[in-house]
Amino acid sequence: MQRAAGRLTPRRVAFGVAAFAGLLTLWNASAYPWGAGYDAASHKEYADFLIQHLRLPVRNETPEYYSPPLYYGIAGGVTWIGRQLGLGEPHKLAQLLNVPLVIGAVLLVAALARLLWPERRWLAPGAAAFVAFSPVFVRTSAMFHPEPADLFVSVLCAYLAARMLVHRQYGWRTALALGAALGAAQMVRQFELYTLAVVGLAWLVALWRRGDERATLARSGAIALAACVVVAAPWYGYRAANYSNALFDRPHPSKPFFERRPARFYVGLAPRSVFTKPYRPNFENLAWPETYTDIWGDWYGVFDWSLHRRAKPSQAHTDWLVAQNAIGIVPTAIAIVGWLALLVTGLRRRSPLELLVALMPLAALAGYFYFAIGYPTPDGDVLKPTFMLAALWAWALCFAWGASRLPRRAILVLVALAVLDLPFLIYTGASGFF
Repeated sequence: MQRAAGRLTPRRVAFGVAAFAGLLTLWNASAYPWGAGYDAASHKEYADFLIQHLRLPVRNETPEYYSPPLYYGIAGGVTWIGRQLGLGEPHKLAQLLNVPLVIGAVLLVAALARLLWPERRWLAPGAAAFVAFSPVFVRTSAMFHPEPADLFVSVLCAYLAARMLVHRQYGWRTALALGAALGAAQMVRQFELYTLAVVGLAWLVALWRRGDERATLARSGAIALAACVVVAAPWYGYRAANYSNALFDRPHPSKPFFERRPARFYVGLAPRSVFTKPYRPNFENLAWPETYTDIWGDWYGVFDWSLHRRAKPSQAHTDWLVAQNAIGIVPTAIAIVGWLALLVTGLRRRSPLELLVALMPLAALAGYFYFAIGYPTPDGDVLKPTFMLAALWAWALCFAWGASRLPRRAILVLVALAVLDLPFLIYTGASGFF
C-alpha cells in the first residue's frame, strides 16, 4: 500500500486524469445523438455547407454564418470522410474529434500549472481534475460543437505565452508559434478575442515590469501580433466588407445598452428554485442562477434529461439535478476566492504571469454579459455558459491555487465531491440510472 502511494506522483495523477477524461469523452461522444445538443442543427449545417459548396455561408443560409470557419471546415471534412466510408452516422466522427481535444486541454492545463507554480506540485492534477470533472465541459464535449476546440486553442495560447515569459525565451520561432496559435484561435470562435486581449495585456505588463528585456519583449510581441494578423485578418476583412459588424452581425434592440435588460436580470438569484426546480423555464433570464445551473446541472435539458421528450424532468431526475447544483457550491466558491486573490496579488505585484490567469475569467465574464445584455432573447437562450468555456483553464488554475492553501481534510472533501460528481458526467440516454 505504501509503495503504491509512493508511485502516485502529481505528474502520474495528472496523466491519469487526462486518460479518464479521454475515455469519458469517447463514451459520451459515441453514445450521444449527433443531432442533439446546443444549436446542433446549426453547427452541422455550417460544417456540411462548407464542404458541399466550398465557400462561406451568408446570412439566411445558416444561423451560424457569423462564426469563423476553422472548426466547421475540419468537422465538415471529417464528416465527409465518414460519408465516403459509408458510415450510417458520419457526423459521429466530428463528435469523436473532441476526444483528442479534451485530452490535450487537460494536459495543457496541467502543464501550465507546473510552469507557473513549479514548487506546488499538486496544483497541476488539481487544475486538470477541475477541467475533467466540469459538467458543462463534459456535456459539450459529447456534442457536435466548436467549444471544446475553443478551450483547447485558448489554453494552448496561454501556455505558449507563459512559457515565453517564464523561460524568457523571446526568439522569433516562439513568437511566431504564439502568434499563429492566437490567429488560429480567432478562426475557431470569436470568443477568442478575449484570449487575445488577455495575452496582450499580460505582455504589456511584462514590458512595463521587465525594463532590461523591453526591446526583446517588444520585438517578439510584434512578431506574434503580425502572425496573428496574417492568420485572422482575411476572416475579419471578409466580415467587414460584407456585413455591418465584423464581429457579430445579429439584430439587437435600439434601446440604450443597459436598458435592454430589467433590473431582475442582474440581481435576481432565485435560491429556492435553484435547489428545488433547477431546470427550464424556471428563473429564465436571471443571469446568475441560469448560468450557475447550466454549469453544474442541465438547465437546458440536453444531457441529464431531455426537454424535447417532456416539459420537465421526472422527480428522480430533478433530485439528481439538485444534487449536481449542491455539489458545485464548494468548488465554485474556491475558484472564485482563488480568482479574486490572484487578481489582487497580480495587480499589486504587477505580475504578468499571475495576471495572465486572473484576467481571463474577468474578460470572459465581460464578453459573456456584453452578449447576453446586448442581444436579449425572451427564452434566455443567450445565457449559455458554453460561451465562456474558453476560460475554463483559468478557472481551473484559480481553483487549484485556492485549494492548495486548504488543509488536508478539506482536500479529502474535494476528492469526495469529485467522486459524487462522476454519475452526472456519464451520458446514459438522458435517463440517468432510473
